[in-house]
Amino acid sequence: MVNRLKPSSTRCTSQRAAIACQSCRLRKVKCDAQSVPSDEGCGPCRRAGQECLLDPLSDGRRSVSRKLVGKLQQRIETLEALNRKIINRSDWRPDEDSAVPTTDTSVLAGGSSTVRSVVTTDTRPPQSNDIIDPVLSRMSCSSHQSLPTSVVATGNSPETACHRSPSFYGATSHPHVVSPGEESRLTSFDELDAVGIDIDPTSLHLRDHLFQSFFKYQTLWVDIVNKESFFTHQANGNNSRWYSKFLENAMLACATRLSTSKSVRALGPSYCELAKDDVLRAMSEPTPANLQGFLLLSEYEVTQGNDRPGWMFCGVGCRMLSDLGLHELANTIDAPLDEQEPTKESDLAYALLSACVVYEGVWTLYLGRPSSIPRSVMGVVSARSKRGRKSDSPWLNAWVRLCVPMAEISHVLNDGSIEDSDRSNLLLRLFKQVEEWYESLPPELAYSEDRPTSTGLPGYGLHAQFCKVQILVRRALARPLNTRKRRYSQITSEKDDWTSTHDSHAMVYKYALRIARLVITYREAFGLEKIPSIMLDNAVLAATAMIEHLSKADNVNNMQYQMTWLRQLVKSLESMQPHFPIIGRMLDSLRQICGSGTVSNIFTPAHRDSTNAPAHDLSAPRQSLDVSSDSNNMQDNSIAVDHSSNFVWGAFDLESSLGVLPSGGFDDAILNLPLPEAFMSSLAQVPP
Repeated sequence: MVNRLKPSSTRCTSQRAAIACQSCRLRKVKCDAQSVPSDEGCGPCRRAGQECLLDPLSDGRRSVSRKLVGKLQQRIETLEALNRKIINRSDWRPDEDSAVPTTDTSVLAGGSSTVRSVVTTDTRPPQSNDIIDPVLSRMSCSSHQSLPTSVVATGNSPETACHRSPSFYGATSHPHVVSPGEESRLTSFDELDAVGIDIDPTSLHLRDHLFQSFFKYQTLWVDIVNKESFFTHQANGNNSRWYSKFLENAMLACATRLSTSKSVRALGPSYCELAKDDVLRAMSEPTPANLQGFLLLSEYEVTQGNDRPGWMFCGVGCRMLSDLGLHELANTIDAPLDEQEPTKESDLAYALLSACVVYEGVWTLYLGRPSSIPRSVMGVVSARSKRGRKSDSPWLNAWVRLCVPMAEISHVLNDGSIEDSDRSNLLLRLFKQVEEWYESLPPELAYSEDRPTSTGLPGYGLHAQFCKVQILVRRALARPLNTRKRRYSQITSEKDDWTSTHDSHAMVYKYALRIARLVITYREAFGLEKIPSIMLDNAVLAATAMIEHLSKADNVNNMQYQMTWLRQLVKSLESMQPHFPIIGRMLDSLRQICGSGTVSNIFTPAHRDSTNAPAHDLSAPRQSLDVSSDSNNMQDNSIAVDHSSNFVWGAFDLESSLGVLPSGGFDDAILNLPLPEAFMSSLAQVPP
């Protein structure tokens, strides 16, 4: 047999056979530029009289692909240059940005908060290569609304988009937590007309004023820092068990938000950065004071729109509970009269332990994430709250007894592995526990529809949180169960068991309206700058439910009374934005939910057209906005709302004096309005 020699292929081993000139590639004809190289070009180009352009190093792929890769590479380089510019920027001047000074430490916060806190200082206009494709952003935002209970959302800032860092948000979180929005929205409007007054943050008089404001403000929610212990240990000047510079700076940062002065509010980020400088030391030297500092720092970061660092700081504080043994100290049996010091230490430990339970429970429900506090610790706090010791605050005990079932509710709503039938049974059991808690409140802690101002100041946040829990649970119970492989009669009967005695949709609107009344009443009676931050999330959830209720109505013009309450609730949020920048993102989310319909008129003209994002799908499972049209025309008799003058002035505990209103009374322009509308118009007159 004769061995046949294969032809040598050494001549073209380094090139692919698919190489062709651009002209032949576009005309889709066979090109001989590779096999018959010529200075005049390939054969088809010579015959056609066209210019022959050939890249000898071409790999045979389309040239447009290389251009796209180059464009993407250019985007990456631009973003990296911007990131380096942010990191290298370590100082700020009040005349450049008096509202939210930028420091390099804000980059270390990570996640979607990085660019939000620094992009406002960039003086050049944004280029097309510096931002994420708006189409992709809208697609990402829409995808969040259609996901099931467990949601994994990609960060929306350029940094997180570049590094593909995911974030988990459960079903109980509101769309504003993961909405892209424009990052500059997270800064307040102070920079628009600030005069740039330079205030010394080390001034003793200023710090003393901020401390006094802080201790008055913290009583509106949960007392984290004991005033007597703090000042006693502060006088020594050294870090101790109940005092540290880390805690002090965190307190000052929180207190700046309460000021009506823009220059004082601008000091908040500076105090926050001073506290962050001591984070590693505070973690390596666990003390109750440092634990308090982490809780306060978490609350401050969340109100600034930095959800991720806020969540992390709270988690660090909760991890310290077991390390310090506070759960054991808080469970100490009452000591004899001759052992007052251990009893006082036990009271302080219980107050701090309860604060951790409340903060963790609120953030868990806010972000839809699992709690890091074990059940055993929750049991210790719950048992202590039921004793009702005289040294324990009744409001604190009420918060604890609400947060214990609330933590379980958050777990049930956000855990996607629970079957629908099991979820409903668990929610019904927990719903009864919450109802029993509400019915067992003593008269001095209860809420009165007829006279809302009779509620103590700490009660506004407590009852608003109760309404939020009611809304979330009732929506989940009203949601149809999984219909796969089940008869229609079975599904209908199960749903009727709940809806026959509870008009869930009507009740959701009832509790949303109650939250609106709580927020507006507090704003008018006590001032918007001192409103508890816990009410912000409750307010945006209530506004979402009210917007959905009005959007389903056949004729919104016939529901002006409901529109008035919603408009005033949104106005309250707009007025509080300089104090809590997170409200900017909340308002953007509400605008997207409203879309361009009639309900969009609830926003003031200055805020109405601030975003071009598409409207969210109101039927999204994540928010369970599936209110039937039958409830749209319902009367608001589910809540004690009267149109008479007795209701109007009785709600404010007034008989004839109008001094409680900021305007001192009604304007001439509203004298011709019906009394309820005139009252709400007066509520709209909020001082700047």
